[in-house]
Amino acid sequence: MSQSNGEDLEKIVELCLKAAFPNDIVALMLHGPYAYGYAKEETAINILLITNSDKASLKHQVKRLDSKKIRILVVDKGTFEKDVENELVGGILADTMLTPYKPLINDKYLWSQEVKFKKRIIEEALNNLILSFPNMSKNFIIKPKYFMFEAIARRVALFPPVVYRFLNIGRKGLKEKNYSLMMNGFKAAIEELAKEGKIHVLNDSVKISEEYALKIREKPRIHLKTLLEDVRRSIIRYILNIFPNFISSLLEEYRIYKEFLAEKRSNKTFFSLENPKKYIFIPTSSGMVSFSDKITIEDFIRKRLSEKYILKHRIRKLGGVLNTTYLLDFLKSKGAEKFVVKIFKDWYGWKWFPIALWALGTRGFAVMGKSRLEKEYTINMLLSSHGINVPKIIYVSPEEKIIFREYVKGNSISNVIRKICKTDNKKKVENLLKVIREVGREVAAIHKLNVALGDCKPENMVITSDGRIFFLDLEQAEEGGDKSWDIAEFMFYSSYHALFSPTKKIESVTKEFILGYLEAGGEIKIVKKALSPRYLKVFSFFTPPHLLFTVINTCRKVLKNEVKT
Repeated sequence: MSQSNGEDLEKIVELCLKAAFPNDIVALMLHGPYAYGYAKEETAINILLITNSDKASLKHQVKRLDSKKIRILVVDKGTFEKDVENELVGGILADTMLTPYKPLINDKYLWSQEVKFKKRIIEEALNNLILSFPNMSKNFIIKPKYFMFEAIARRVALFPPVVYRFLNIGRKGLKEKNYSLMMNGFKAAIEELAKEGKIHVLNDSVKISEEYALKIREKPRIHLKTLLEDVRRSIIRYILNIFPNFISSLLEEYRIYKEFLAEKRSNKTFFSLENPKKYIFIPTSSGMVSFSDKITIEDFIRKRLSEKYILKHRIRKLGGVLNTTYLLDFLKSKGAEKFVVKIFKDWYGWKWFPIALWALGTRGFAVMGKSRLEKEYTINMLLSSHGINVPKIIYVSPEEKIIFREYVKGNSISNVIRKICKTDNKKKVENLLKVIREVGREVAAIHKLNVALGDCKPENMVITSDGRIFFLDLEQAEEGGDKSWDIAEFMFYSSYHALFSPTKKIESVTKEFILGYLEAGGEIKIVKKALSPRYLKVFSFFTPPHLLFTVINTCRKVLKNEVKT
């Protein structure tokens, strides 16, 4: 049968009318190699026949049209639509509309079901992104092709033999036409989802709406075992009588692909499907970065900087037990430039245990490298968009769990506190205390965005030569986090630097920090909570009692005066 043989199609319709009897045909379509454009003379013709039968039925018939074998998959309308909606029979019926097909009867019905099916595919893909990357996903810029290739990858992962169908569809000379036909339904589904407010369309890309992401994150999750059992029962109930013919169809796809490679004398690997993640992009200060990019420090230097930095570079390890951090120095013809590279390792065993023990029952920490990278990136982008000073993210590779960011030259706030504790010059101390008050103001500004820093130690903050306060380490930060922990951590870590200094020094530091915090709109109840036993028990492990009481009493005096005024 040629691709446009009208007589053959008429004969196929007649055969299908008989196959449907005593029921009427709701819709009829041609799928498989003849619809995809690579059928050979001996290739069987695949037909999906949907009837108006009021009884659930799924059966496979093999007919002959002259020398041609015709496989007719007969299904009632109800079963077909349930497979489109929730994979009643494992998606085998609905999947005929993932790939190109030729409508023979009732093209409007088939189109409506295709859009409904592809809308479900997109929603499932969005939900997986939101649950896998609860923080970072709201920054994703997604090309529509992601949904098509993600659907393909998922089906190949669940049933590997189906890979040859998609390799045939995507072969050279057919790929553009077939992918274009497949994408039509995805584009229509995207339009519907945009109208529902689940995504935003940005030129040729989409972005997940924050409202939809929040709804999915808060939705109770279905127990995986129950879900798998339901799917298994549905598949077993319906598929046994059509499975041999389904496998025959896939074996035919395999033979066609093998013959294609032999004809082209190609050494191309079988498994060369596109990575869906290449169609997800993450904004950085240097442009969009594909989520699929895998890059090492050496790759970054060679690929990203080879044209700009032509002289020499140096890599220095900055240390850190739980993360590996490097400083890249680049010597350019017009000066030098630095980048910080942070590799997010997973925290296992004894490296993690002291931290977990220290904050047991008070503060939870993100342990996995992926989740900490996600927090660092997401909160950095959020704070930056609201005018908070954070280092610019130059490049990010979620696959390798690496962030390349701007190096911020300045004086650590922990050094500022040490100078306050060691300096007797009144004027110098006053100027340094102004810095501490500004730190309090900046922390309040962050809290007003409903963000908690999570690791609010003075050494994670830097003041630059022009007086700006930068926040450097955001891997434990989160929206809606524990703001009182931030206050307690800054105050009690600060007191540690006054270990061998007069207590009036840490009184001044605590006072200025709290005053700055409250002046900028920080809430009194958050500061009060930071003085509760829940936090004191944690920081009492390393804060000497006299400094602990000094911080508490100073803080209470400030709060008392603020309440009076």
